[in-house]
Amino acid sequence: MKNKYMCTIKINLEGGDIQFDVSNDEQLFSFRSGLAFIAIPQFFSTLTSFYQGNTNEVKIDCHGNYDYYIFSSDGEYILIEHKSHYPIERIFNYQFSLKGYMKAIDQGFKKYLEQLENEGIFPLENHVFADPLGEDVLNAFYNFSSLLKA
Repeated sequence: MKNKYMCTIKINLEGGDIQFDVSNDEQLFSFRSGLAFIAIPQFFSTLTSFYQGNTNEVKIDCHGNYDYYIFSSDGEYILIEHKSHYPIERIFNYQFSLKGYMKAIDQGFKKYLEQLENEGIFPLENHVFADPLGEDVLNAFYNFSSLLKA
């Protein structure tokens, strides 16, 4: 039986906080951070590097709290260690198919952008520095997404 992957994206366009939820039949993983204009490109760059085989481990610090994530991949699976500090220090571990995870993120982000477009919010008219859907964020997503089409 093949796991079905799902992804939902939440971005606070004013505050810059993000949450990417990816689930399959067995687990739910939430990537959360502040400073979307930094966190999202780093997140997509990490997945791109795994897919291309350029790296096998990356630590991503959450902006706005003391949590961090260690992403690692053997090319087939992505392993995620989430060290949470609130309300007590805990470590959570997740394992997903790398391609299934990436496809879920790709579809979830496209769906999120489409939803914003339907609401008349996207594309943003005036880009400012640190915009959660600014040029750097969108370019990182489009570069990531293009890998899955190849």
